[in-house]
Amino acid sequence: MPAQNTPISESFLDVQNVTLQYKTKEYLVTATYRVNFQVYQSERLILLGPSGCGKSTLLKAIGGYLQPTEGVIRLEGREIVKPGPDRGMVFQEFEQLLPWKTVLENVVFALTAGRRMPLHEAKDQAEYYLEKVNLIKFAHSYPHTLSGGMKQRVAIARCLALQSKVILMDEPFAALDALTRQKMQEELLELWSGSHFTLVFVTHSIEEAILLGTRIVLLSPHPGQVKAELNIDWDRLDDPGQQEFKELRDRIHRILFKDQIEYVI
Repeated sequence: MPAQNTPISESFLDVQNVTLQYKTKEYLVTATYRVNFQVYQSERLILLGPSGCGKSTLLKAIGGYLQPTEGVIRLEGREIVKPGPDRGMVFQEFEQLLPWKTVLENVVFALTAGRRMPLHEAKDQAEYYLEKVNLIKFAHSYPHTLSGGMKQRVAIARCLALQSKVILMDEPFAALDALTRQKMQEELLELWSGSHFTLVFVTHSIEEAILLGTRIVLLSPHPGQVKAELNIDWDRLDDPGQQEFKELRDRIHRILFKDQIEYVI
């Protein structure tokens, strides 16, 4: 297991009093209500909560794909009003790759879109990050020949190659089998250990949240509100089989599902 913690600087992503709503044919749905939290550079922040609590909707708002009904989201003091390369997203669905382009071409395309980078430089950078995710041997393969876990690694490589300030991941391993999911969790931590990128990760798995996070924001059932913030002390939690891990898992379960309100910063 790689090193879990890193020094945290001042906040640079702020979610302030954010209410998110969307319309169906019959109703106006409030997904989150006045949510507040901060994300710090090089932090792995986990948004954890039951299905329907608005965590994925909140992640899309951070990505700039949705605008808050109330409140504001700022990155380095600037309000987020649209998607941008400073925020890379990895979704649960594997169809985020262009099927007619190879693995290498998918990453290069992201780097050259909008004339962001010359082709030769983009190719070098794409190859570098494909090496980081152990996919350089598959650089000239097409997405349909890859496993689900490999496709997710391509998407992660693309985000890293863009050098996004924040990587947003929406339950990216949920559709994988248990063994592949565990391997992907380990690989994500290895990648973070080498780059110390800032991560905001959505999950409904308590175990995954503890394994991947340096801090967890717990959201209540619909509409999502912040119930607690928990720091993860990996000096004491280096093995999911240890008693400390089990105690933290049980504590999170109580907060989420037994209406216990507690704030731990």
